[in-house]
Amino acid sequence: MHSPIPPSPSPTLRQLTAMLWKKLGKGRVLFGASVILSLGETVVMLLVPLLMEIYFNRLELGQLPYIYNMMLISTVIVIVLLGLTILGFYYKQKSMSALQRDVSLELADEAQRLPLQKATASHSADLAQRIWADGDKSSWILSTLFHGIGSQAIMLVLAAIYMLWLQWEIALGLFVLMPLGILGSHLLRRKLGVIGLAVADQEAAVRQCQQDALQGMETLRAFGAEGWMMDRFVVERHKLNGLYMQRMWWNELVNGLTVSLSLLITWGSVLAVAWLAVQGKLQIGALMAFFVLVWRIYNPLVNIGRMWGEVQQNLGQTARISALWRAKKEPNNFSPTLNHAADSLSGIEQQHSIRWSNVSFGYDEHAGIQNDQANDVNASKSEANRLLLQQFSLELRPGSFTAIVGPSGSGKSTAAKLGAGLLLPDEGEVSICGSNPNYNAEYARQFVAYVPQSPYLFAGTIRDNLLFGKPDASEAELVDAAKAAAAHAFIEALPNGYDTPLKEHGSSLSGGQKQRLAIARAMLSGRPIWIFDEATSALDTDTERFVMESVRERTLMHGSTLLVIAHRLTTVQDADAIIVMENGLIAEQGTHELLLQRPEGLYRKLWNKN
Repeated sequence: MHSPIPPSPSPTLRQLTAMLWKKLGKGRVLFGASVILSLGETVVMLLVPLLMEIYFNRLELGQLPYIYNMMLISTVIVIVLLGLTILGFYYKQKSMSALQRDVSLELADEAQRLPLQKATASHSADLAQRIWADGDKSSWILSTLFHGIGSQAIMLVLAAIYMLWLQWEIALGLFVLMPLGILGSHLLRRKLGVIGLAVADQEAAVRQCQQDALQGMETLRAFGAEGWMMDRFVVERHKLNGLYMQRMWWNELVNGLTVSLSLLITWGSVLAVAWLAVQGKLQIGALMAFFVLVWRIYNPLVNIGRMWGEVQQNLGQTARISALWRAKKEPNNFSPTLNHAADSLSGIEQQHSIRWSNVSFGYDEHAGIQNDQANDVNASKSEANRLLLQQFSLELRPGSFTAIVGPSGSGKSTAAKLGAGLLLPDEGEVSICGSNPNYNAEYARQFVAYVPQSPYLFAGTIRDNLLFGKPDASEAELVDAAKAAAAHAFIEALPNGYDTPLKEHGSSLSGGQKQRLAIARAMLSGRPIWIFDEATSALDTDTERFVMESVRERTLMHGSTLLVIAHRLTTVQDADAIIVMENGLIAEQGTHELLLQRPEGLYRKLWNKN
């Protein structure tokens, strides 16, 4: 599901309309039908002055039977038209709901395909705001243009044409003056767009505060920082209220200009009609029709001006979803010549399980999607990011057990995430089972079971979370994986066993229990590469030893590759090779016994501290 990239950071109304129209797809027919059917209300509004003209003219002539028949027929016509209008509104809601759903799904897909570095640099509440609120308002522009402004414009034109038939001089003047009705909102369109974008940005900031307060409740209470968070929320909410007031004043200015100019046009028409009536140049029916038509012109002028202002405000918010659309995504190019080695197990066994070749990597301090435009412009001028890995080279073969250790900040986890295809190198190349993440990161990741120190558990049951790695696993495989991860016993002790629902983020479980579930999930997945990034840090020594023995037994049985990142060196002393890192470089490598033989070696110093 890939969206067309908008042609500019902030699409014009024409560009956005064309893009939304294309996204309607097969729903275009339904949407077009809804627009046509909804015009039934417009026709009814214009029938009123026509019927009044006929009624008063026939009444003046004493043709009562004609009036009775006319009222009966007109009642039936009005009921039919109003029924068609209701049907049109139903089709409009159905087509717009489908459009909003598709736009939200595409935006959610765009967010999921952001590189991990860029995604984590953006607050999840801000991304959610772009996907739902901004996406919905931008999608609704299509309905405002066609259903709102379109129907009002048609009423305005038809009313003016009717006036043209009744008295062409007045109608001609109206045609000339009608554009003044939207003059205010058109002249202020840029300011309305700016305030619309500012409000959307600040709404996202308030939403971030709310989410932080709820998700960080334990930490806030532990430090007694509820007041600090409330003050932060009050500040952000005060800014939002200020922007709401600014938006209100700009809207009132637009409405004031629109109403004033529309009233000027309307009352000018009324005075002209009154003068013609005094001169005896209008029949009483035409006079009554004119009085109704004047308001059929006034109301559309006011409504068009108001809705045009709303369109400009919502258009300002499209810069936010456009930034998400335009943000650089993970590579997803698939080439059989580049991935042929990973198409079968035999192909996997002929390749290095993971290979880092002169890899360098540093986190971008301005990776958030809100800075994309600035980054694109200043990319050539930006200074190099601080490198966490420098010319890192390592090869892991199938069936091997390799450990990476080192002081905090030495680049261990960064190397692991690069090896899992979660991060992409700034320089050099990573190969996972013969597949290069720089060509297709999603394809390369399918060969890796990655378990972080703080694993994420999804809403649902324990069974759902375990089967996440292999949906078609049998009950026996599920239980076997849980036993190997030392998780079966505590799962069975829960009220509903494997069907026990988990609270948000698995908060009802201890850190060690969550880690064991994540390890069981990795085992169940059956992938050829397992990467444990401090995955047993919350386990006691005996449980950790049991789990690592089970993991090693399974990797040897299936010829899988095991990479373990650890601070606790006893976890990895039996590794085939231990890589010692410092400041993003490989300082030492060898077996546990070999590294301990170096009196001044970094590994020996770390071992002595353990």
